[in-house]
Amino acid sequence: MSGVRTESVTFFSGPGEKMAGTLYRPDPADDRHAGVVFCHGFSTVKEGVPPGLGAYLAADGYTMLAFDYRGFGGSGGARGLLSPQYQVEDTVHALEFLAQCPGVDPQRIGLYGTSFGGGVAAIAATLSDRPKALVISVPVVSGSRWLGSLTRHYEWMELIRRSKAAFARKVMSGDIELVDRFEIMLPSPQAAARYPDKVMISLETACHLMCHEPVLIAADIRVPTLMICVRDDTLTPYDQMEDFHARLSCKKALKTFEHGDHWAVYDTVLPDVAAATLAWFGTQLCASD
Repeated sequence: MSGVRTESVTFFSGPGEKMAGTLYRPDPADDRHAGVVFCHGFSTVKEGVPPGLGAYLAADGYTMLAFDYRGFGGSGGARGLLSPQYQVEDTVHALEFLAQCPGVDPQRIGLYGTSFGGGVAAIAATLSDRPKALVISVPVVSGSRWLGSLTRHYEWMELIRRSKAAFARKVMSGDIELVDRFEIMLPSPQAAARYPDKVMISLETACHLMCHEPVLIAADIRVPTLMICVRDDTLTPYDQMEDFHARLSCKKALKTFEHGDHWAVYDTVLPDVAAATLAWFGTQLCASD
């Protein structure tokens, strides 16, 4: 889109880990001096930002930060070690970094999370006072329920057994056992077709997912929250997202697309997703413009 610029940046999170990010910058003439941090999905990287979303936000005057969680992409940290707790911490640090970027009003920062990053963003919104508005799209709101929905019961039991054993071995040896991400997130045909490349992540991730329950902190979210869901979602069950929305006690809205799969929000209905997101952030962050 015309006038949109990208800029590579670094910041630090956790125990001094260098994080890699990309800023989507607006045309100076359209700059709202507001910013948005973007949290992407399970085991993906900043280059996987839903096509065009960064450009939509920047074209509307927002500075958007997409970043790699530690252990992935260009960021530091143990390769492939996927811990929801670490990702929440990285998000809190990303919010603080964006608040200090030149040209961004620290009082006008939003947070957007999609898929697995939706739950990560939700928790981060309760731990940082930087975000003043939240958008979560097709979010994973319960690690245990999500993992259980992807597997048959005997598969789930075996995965947890293997994950606990990998965690125990790491405690004694320091070695992180890596497996293809689809050994943990058992893929639907759509997911397998959409993500043909092998991505290695820690087997112990399954254990961490059992303790990742954004739904339990839904009532603690205080910032205005928009949820974007697809009723026919084959990856994140709609009833789990409805449950999360019902528990929100903040100002809230729910936009549901009746048809399409989990990835519709990234392509076929992306213009509508972008329009709803821009309207929400415009009202919550830039109403005085």
